[in-house]
Amino acid sequence: MINFLDKLIPLVLGHFVADFAIQTDTVALNKCPKNKSSISWVWWMTGHVSIHGLIVYFLTGSSLIALLEALLHFYIDYLKCIGKFNLLVDQILHIFCKLLWVFLI
Repeated sequence: MINFLDKLIPLVLGHFVADFAIQTDTVALNKCPKNKSSISWVWWMTGHVSIHGLIVYFLTGSSLIALLEALLHFYIDYLKCIGKFNLLVDQILHIFCKLLWVFLI
């Protein structure tokens, strides 16, 4: 159980740092397709999810899991942006991904 938590807790903490401490209001708004910026929302989203992927890479040592994190984070945030669910569901899905990564490593 301790080994499981030793892997899960840093991934969850890294997630919250990337999603709330590092992500600026500008990124949070411009990563959504409905908001118009001089830079396409795809670039804003790609930058955001790349930070998540990099954190997961540093914590797992797996390029594949880092890529999966970035891709799933992109899809989850996109669905939130277009109104498919709210912030709570968004965060639950992100944490579920961290559980999946722990089981994969």
